[in-house]
Amino acid sequence: MMQKTRLTTLGALLVLLNACSIFGDKDNTETPAKLEDFTPSVDVSLVWSTSVGGGADDAYLKLQPAVHEQQVFAASPKGYVYAFDVKTGQERWEKRLDMVISGGVGVNHDNLFIASNEGDVVALAQNDGAEKWRISLNSEVLSTPQADDTLVVIRTVDGKVYGLSSQNGTTMWMQERAVPVLSLRGNSNPILLPQTVLVGFDNGKLAALETNTGKTMWETAVAIPQGRSELERMVDIDADPKLLNDTIYAVSYQGRSAAINLSNGQVLWQREVPSYAGIGIDEKAVYISDQRSHVWALDRHTGASLWKQEKLQARSLTAPVSIGDYVVVGDVEGYLHYLRRDDGQFVARYKTSSTRILTPPLVVDKQLIVYTGDGKLLVLKN
Repeated sequence: MMQKTRLTTLGALLVLLNACSIFGDKDNTETPAKLEDFTPSVDVSLVWSTSVGGGADDAYLKLQPAVHEQQVFAASPKGYVYAFDVKTGQERWEKRLDMVISGGVGVNHDNLFIASNEGDVVALAQNDGAEKWRISLNSEVLSTPQADDTLVVIRTVDGKVYGLSSQNGTTMWMQERAVPVLSLRGNSNPILLPQTVLVGFDNGKLAALETNTGKTMWETAVAIPQGRSELERMVDIDADPKLLNDTIYAVSYQGRSAAINLSNGQVLWQREVPSYAGIGIDEKAVYISDQRSHVWALDRHTGASLWKQEKLQARSLTAPVSIGDYVVVGDVEGYLHYLRRDDGQFVARYKTSSTRILTPPLVVDKQLIVYTGDGKLLVLKN
């Protein structure tokens, strides 16, 4: 069987594609756009910050913090898991696990769920970090486990999706898709609903699975592989799909963006706006950081263009998030860029760190929770 080749996303992908062993001696990686001066109209201030250990930037691991019951949980690739008071930043507990953490943090009502580069999945108690159970899936996990009080859904890099008991880790069901020979390093996070699990795959397809059985309800192509080479045919859904009301919004690498009906998988609209970084949504629009790090706003109902911000080109942006009257993206140099939601113009910029921001900020109680590549955790308000 041909072994699948994994590529790191995006900066490492570009490095690999431009390496002299593949295309010659010249490095053609595009230089990030120089930041232009502007007069800020929004004041962004720090509420608190702390460190959870570095390493995520080196490994391009998108370890997303999680918030539940006034606590924020964060994990480091070096095996540390922390709980902090979301208002003050005071540490509640710290846990060291004997593994490289590559997926997390997932939460349900009582527990946290962490996964490793060797396929270990661990459940920790939210109140003190005590280990509840541990199982092995024998394949790297690069996405965040999605959990409710019954089920934990895990996506592994070998194309499998597991439904595990959240009580003890027992495998309830498993689905598998063929994996392309070449794909980006990373997987999108599933969406777990009471009756449906939504999963984006490396072949450009989005599938709806039955929560109780894992059986396929429908499957829709967000992108169709095209081109002669495996490189040209890469159409991974590495960006997390988003759900609002009865519509799923998904985007693929080297493919397109689409709005899809939740009940039957019918494509409602589609645009040739590809992305590896991701999308954000609110009641008005879908926001996309495309493959050139241009930020788009599309009408949520029709897909029509509302505005496009091109001045962050090649800055390896995160998915946008909508907060109040603004849209926020993080970049390769640790900056957060605040754009006016109505027209995409810059209103504020905040330097969080000297390293890239790999995951989109979390919006909690009108504040942003930001996790940087060197392990800084910050809470900001505006």
